[in-house]
Amino acid sequence: MAKKLPIAEVKAVVPTPDGSAVVVKAEALAADERTEVEIAITTDLAARTAITLLATTAKARALRDGLEPALEVLAAAVVASGCADKVRLQLLFDEGAVLPLEVPTDAAKALSRDLANDLDRKMA
Repeated sequence: MAKKLPIAEVKAVVPTPDGSAVVVKAEALAADERTEVEIAITTDLAARTAITLLATTAKARALRDGLEPALEVLAAAVVASGCADKVRLQLLFDEGAVLPLEVPTDAAKALSRDLANDLDRKMA
């Protein structure tokens, strides 16, 4: 049986040089002492890992708001992508963690339209 090691603080989230994984550098609590750990998550498992974390850590919001769990994003940006048919979004979280997302151009256009419509409704 795997031993649970609670994370006390996430220090950094960085991609490996070849882009095959994301490394989470953190401090975990072991016997009331902080221990540095690195957790590598392969990019093909990153989405599944994020969904699992949301499902287990944000249930209170679902009960409070009647919504599925969601990450709270402080800011979002669009930056140049290395691929002509994709757009790169960067989501900024508290403590400086940045999550880059590659989105197909057509999906980004649809997102832009839906976001503009939703904001227009909220501001009316």
